[in-house]
Amino acid sequence: MVEQGHIIKIEGIKYPALVVSRNLYNESGRVIVCPVVSEDTGATLAYPIGSDRYVLCDNLRQFDLNSRLYSIKDRVSLAEMINITDRVQSLFDYL
Repeated sequence: MVEQGHIIKIEGIKYPALVVSRNLYNESGRVIVCPVVSEDTGATLAYPIGSDRYVLCDNLRQFDLNSRLYSIKDRVSLAEMINITDRVQSLFDYL
């Protein structure tokens, strides 16, 4: 099972994706992810991980991993995951 913080490669999807959904949700085989790109696109909620990758926190997608091939490529640190989920959460905050 994939876990929150895993960077996965999903067959047929151009970019790797960071799993932002909680593990309880991921147990269903579905995940909510944000793309991981190698160039700074200038996106408002892009978050740098390492020196050469960016998570696009405002580009959420859901995938059913029960029907797709995928592989786990990497994992972000807890500190990075906290900052990333804060940015994702900011999309849904009131006022």
